Amino acid sequence: MAEQTAKAVRAETEKAALQLLRERANLVGEAATARHERDQLAEALREANARYADRYAAALQGGWTPDDLTKLGLDAPVSAPARRRRPPRSTSPSAAGEQVAPPGEVPPQ
Repeated sequence: MAEQTAKAVRAETEKAALQLLRERANLVGEAATARHERDQLAEALREANARYADRYAAALQGGWTPDDLTKLGLDAPVSAPARRRRPPRSTSPSAAGEQVAPPGEVPPQ
């Protein structure tokens, strides 16, 4: 069995490690590409929904009824889901500068 030098072993190990890192980097690159495509499609869908809602409203203003439009295969536009607001953060005693005692102990005064 041929002996390798320490330098050769190190170079071989680094080469193998870099290959593994390239494979892993490729995976996150693919995920980033997919996320970008998803974001573009989501934006296109938002724009298409807004255009449809405008055209649907124009049809209603033009004399069509919602029932007429439904019979013609045009469903009412979906309104954007209401965004929920986070409740305001409560200030904990420790955040206000007060000392908090561990459970079962009385806080210092």
